[in-house]
Amino acid sequence: MKKMVIILSAISMIACKSSSNATNTKNFTSGTESTNPEDVVFDVIVKFISKGEGIARDLKTTFEEAVAKFNKQNHTNIEADVRHWGREGETDLNYNLKNLSTKQKSAFISMVKETVGHTDMVQIKFNEKGVQKR
Repeated sequence: MKKMVIILSAISMIACKSSSNATNTKNFTSGTESTNPEDVVFDVIVKFISKGEGIARDLKTTFEEAVAKFNKQNHTNIEADVRHWGREGETDLNYNLKNLSTKQKSAFISMVKETVGHTDMVQIKFNEKGVQKR
């Protein structure tokens, strides 16, 4: 019985150790593996925040539809890396624009700014090296 408990303990420890590497992500700037998702660098981050009553869900839906329309019109496939981080639906939509032309990057940034407009419920962050702000 003791041998069985020791064997099962060893197997569970090995299984737990090997599954910890499953969350690795690739760092877009250096091409190296990173275990911390916060190390990934994105060109555009659209943060839907909350001030106690949840996020602006209608604006988020409108924004996602605008990205889909942009993809269709420009024959691109820009997909968000979605990160949920709050209790009230707070979400970051992270975009990597490395496969777009300079003209497409500018058009995407203009679309983001137009769609979001002037609201304090959404924050837009740009990577200075990847995308020039307009």
